[in-house]
Amino acid sequence: MSKFVKHKAGELFGPTPVARISDAEIWAQLVSPQVKAFLGKMTAVTMSKVLETDQVLFPGDEVSNLNNHLLYGGKSGYVRFPYLATIYKTENGTLVIKRDGVKFKATGWMGEAEKGRGEMIFKAAMRDRRYDGTPRGNDCAVLDYPYDEACNAPLHPDLHSVEVSLYTFQPGSRISQTDGDVEFQAFVGNPFTFLDRPEKFLELFHRAWKGQRAPGMIGQPFPDVAKYVAPRFDRLALSKGYDLLEDAASHYHVAMYAASAGFRCNYTDQKSELAALTAGIKRIKEKMPLTRPQESWICALQSLRPVDLIPADLYLGGPTWMQNNIDQKNLWMHKPLSERAKKLLTDSVQR
Repeated sequence: MSKFVKHKAGELFGPTPVARISDAEIWAQLVSPQVKAFLGKMTAVTMSKVLETDQVLFPGDEVSNLNNHLLYGGKSGYVRFPYLATIYKTENGTLVIKRDGVKFKATGWMGEAEKGRGEMIFKAAMRDRRYDGTPRGNDCAVLDYPYDEACNAPLHPDLHSVEVSLYTFQPGSRISQTDGDVEFQAFVGNPFTFLDRPEKFLELFHRAWKGQRAPGMIGQPFPDVAKYVAPRFDRLALSKGYDLLEDAASHYHVAMYAASAGFRCNYTDQKSELAALTAGIKRIKEKMPLTRPQESWICALQSLRPVDLIPADLYLGGPTWMQNNIDQKNLWMHKPLSERAKKLLTDSVQR
C-alpha cells in the first residue's frame, strides 16, 4: 500500500474546534447588551465541575443521554462523554455554560435558578456537526434534539460545519405567565403536536392568527439579540477554523431571517418547497395584508388534514412546512464562511 489514511485523531476521539471557544468569548460575543443589563454584572463562580451523570443541576436544567448508555458495569444515569458545567452568579440571576467536545450551551436565568426559582431568558449554542447521521451524533450530553438519522448527515465531507441556535425570552412574557393558558402556550410552542386534533388545532390557530406571536414564540424576544449575535457567530466560527454555519429552521419566519443573514437551503428539494411556500404567501398578500407571524402560521396550517379543513383563502395548494420539530427531519440551512466553502457550495445540493 503506497498511501496512508490521514486521520485527525485529536478531533476524532477528543475535542472539536468548538470546544476552544472560551466562556469569556461566549459572554462577550453571544450575550447581548440587553440580556446583560437584565442579568447584571458577574459576581461569583459558584460551580465549575466535570460531570458524568444525567442528573440536572436545578429544575429546568437539561442533560441528555439519548443513546441510553449503561456504563461502569451497566449502571444507568451516566452519560457517554463527561461534560463541564460552570455556573456564574450575576447581580440578578445566573449564567450556566455547559460544554463537551462537540458543543457548548449557554443559558441565562433571572432569579435564583439554583434554588428552583429561576426563569430562563436566554440560550445560545454552537455544535460541531461532524458526527450527525450516526449514533455518535447523539452521544453529547448537552443535546436538545437527536441527530442520528441519515437525513441529518453533514452537508459536505470536506468542510467543517457548526450548528448555531439562539433563543431569548423577556422575563414574565411567556403566554402562561400573562394569562395562565398552558394549552395555548403549548400550541404556540409547537402547533404540529396538535395536528392529531384538527378541530382543536383550528380553534387555537384562529386565536393565534389575531395575535403577534409567531409559531414557537411562547415569550417575547429581546429586540437586540438577533442582530447582535448573528455576526458574532460568524466571527467565532471562522476564528476556530469552521467553513460554514448551519441552522435548523424551525418555522418560516426563522428561515426568512436566516436567509436575510446569508443562509440558504442545504438541499434542492427543500429549496423548491420553501420557494413554493413563499410564492403562495405572496399570492395571499396581494389580496390581504399579512403580518410576519401570520406568514409563519400559514405555513404551519398547510400540514392540517384533511386539507378541506384549511380555510380556502389560506390554502397554498400543496407545499407544506418541512420541519415539525417532533421527528428528525430538519430544514437545514447553511452559510458559507471560508473561501473553500464558498467555492464548493455555490448552491443547494441534491440529496
